[in-house]
Amino acid sequence: MSPLRLAKSDVWKRVYRRLAAAVFLIIVIATTSWAQKKDPPQKILIGTTGIQMAIFPVMIAKSEGYYRDEGLDVDLVVMRPDLTIKAVVTGDVSFSAPFTNAARAAMSGYPIRILMALMTGTDHSLVVKPSIQKVDDLKGKTLAVSAPGATPDVSTRIILKKFGLIPDVDTKILFLSGGSTLRFAALEGGSVDGALLSAPYNKMLVRKGFRELVYMKDLINIPFNGLAANTNMMKNNPDLITKTIRATLRGIHYIKAHKEECLKIMAQTFNLKDSELAALVYDGTVPLFPDTGIPSEASMKETIDSGRATQRITRAVGISEVADWAFAKKAYGGLQFGNK
Repeated sequence: MSPLRLAKSDVWKRVYRRLAAAVFLIIVIATTSWAQKKDPPQKILIGTTGIQMAIFPVMIAKSEGYYRDEGLDVDLVVMRPDLTIKAVVTGDVSFSAPFTNAARAAMSGYPIRILMALMTGTDHSLVVKPSIQKVDDLKGKTLAVSAPGATPDVSTRIILKKFGLIPDVDTKILFLSGGSTLRFAALEGGSVDGALLSAPYNKMLVRKGFRELVYMKDLINIPFNGLAANTNMMKNNPDLITKTIRATLRGIHYIKAHKEECLKIMAQTFNLKDSELAALVYDGTVPLFPDTGIPSEASMKETIDSGRATQRITRAVGISEVADWAFAKKAYGGLQFGNK
């Protein structure tokens, strides 16, 4: 082969190699971009009455990235109990957290069902000024609750009736629809004599010298907080519900398996600088978080009976009219807990 032909051959080889390298680089870049391109996480809003231990599993599932693992971006929206129901019915939020409000709404015909429980019982207690020694001392006093028909309101009335007092007659019931923090501030500031509060706020006031007069778990067996959705979402987007519940159950598992880490998070979230108080709140609340997200049948019947009495419903109401555990069963059945 002549030197000229050999030179031309070498040139073409170099051109081919460069072209091949360029094509390979383009393919690598395109493949990498395609692999990295994902659908943005789906926004999920959960309506809750306050940032408290009853919603802690959701907070942990968010901070640990369990919702992100499911392609979800979850945020909590604090609002009045009645507004969470309206918002979930209209679709302005994806889920409503107040348990008894959702049950009563379903009994009244609203297109809403409870899909999981976050707590199998209530951690509420009636916290009062130190001068109040017994329930009878509440005569003539003012008690703070949240919205009419919400858990604090219903529970306070149960306490008064249980001990022979007439609500709104023997005591004044003041509605403060700003969550536990507002009732906490009202009692601490002295503008009310007592308030029904959940953890950690009830225990924080005890540390300040106030008294827990009555524990609701001694009087009722009703779940507290959960996830309720409208029936259209159940029909049209069942996978989203299952994903949300599955991530939330992972949050519950994490809480039970990582006490020290959770105590640090509680200290920051609830301003619980007292380590003994934080441990007290943790130990008293965590056993109420259900591994499966499904409460007992007995507690559901008590929830329904309480709702029927409050709303003066005379007909029988079945659990299926207020709750659907199929999503929780599917979510729990597909869980495989790792180290997290």
